[in-house]
Amino acid sequence: MILEDQIRNYGGAYGVRDLKLLESAIYMPESSFDGKYLHETIPAMAATYAYHICQNHPFIDGNKRVALASSLVFLDINGYEFNCNNEILYNEIMNVAKGEEKKDKLIKFYEKYSKRIVNWITVRSPNKQ
Repeated sequence: MILEDQIRNYGGAYGVRDLKLLESAIYMPESSFDGKYLHETIPAMAATYAYHICQNHPFIDGNKRVALASSLVFLDINGYEFNCNNEILYNEIMNVAKGEEKKDKLIKFYEKYSKRIVNWITVRSPNKQ
């Protein structure tokens, strides 16, 4: 769905080049050892999505776009906003794609620019308005 959106809006070829590499990238943030996630925070997991999708190149086209969009959607659905200048963000993702950025540095980048939305989910009683 994210790939389709990115290709439809920005161009390129549809399709998965390597399903196993896609699966590897998608499951990486869920990796755990001894009952604990290896990527312990939501921003760290988002960075892990971005890093591994970008590095694995599982799609025919749009890998960097899908990597970034997937990480930002993940942050959003988990109640985080990402506030970073577009040029800085572009350069960061391009550095990952060129192999010039290590995952631990990208995680620190995401930790720096991600902020938990305080009242992300408001539970309302039906009796209160």
